[in-house]
Amino acid sequence: MRLLPAQTSAPLSRASFQFGQDAGHALREMWQKSLAAREERVACLASFIRNDTVFVTDIALLEPEGADSMGISATRSVEECGPPRWSGTVHTHIALYTDDLPSTRFSGQDRIAMRLWYDRWKSDGVFCLIYSVRDAHCEADGVVGGMRRKAGSR
Repeated sequence: MRLLPAQTSAPLSRASFQFGQDAGHALREMWQKSLAAREERVACLASFIRNDTVFVTDIALLEPEGADSMGISATRSVEECGPPRWSGTVHTHIALYTDDLPSTRFSGQDRIAMRLWYDRWKSDGVFCLIYSVRDAHCEADGVVGGMRRKAGSR
């Protein structure tokens, strides 16, 4: 499995992220569909964690539901993207935040969706957003400085 790096710089998650080739292809397809529709898209994300690295192994695009240019309904992704098969979600940011770039960070609404996921599954999660064909911002709950803390110890 060939792994591709993702950008990470979240203050709480010091994990690095690697995407397997299949996951990388699925993310590119998701980005292209999102741009073509001019709507955000969301997918389930499967991963495993070794030390301080999150290895993303699979992505399953969800059919759009309640999508618009700035947001998507979190309800379906919270319900469908849970353990044991899935470890979190990934979504696109396509609406321009600056003259030439969408937001590169999770929005307040994104954080609410992440919290809903945690509340539903009582498990640490892995969340990414894609903001270009090659760039992502990802965070992993429970991975801090190479140590995995016990789930639920917030």
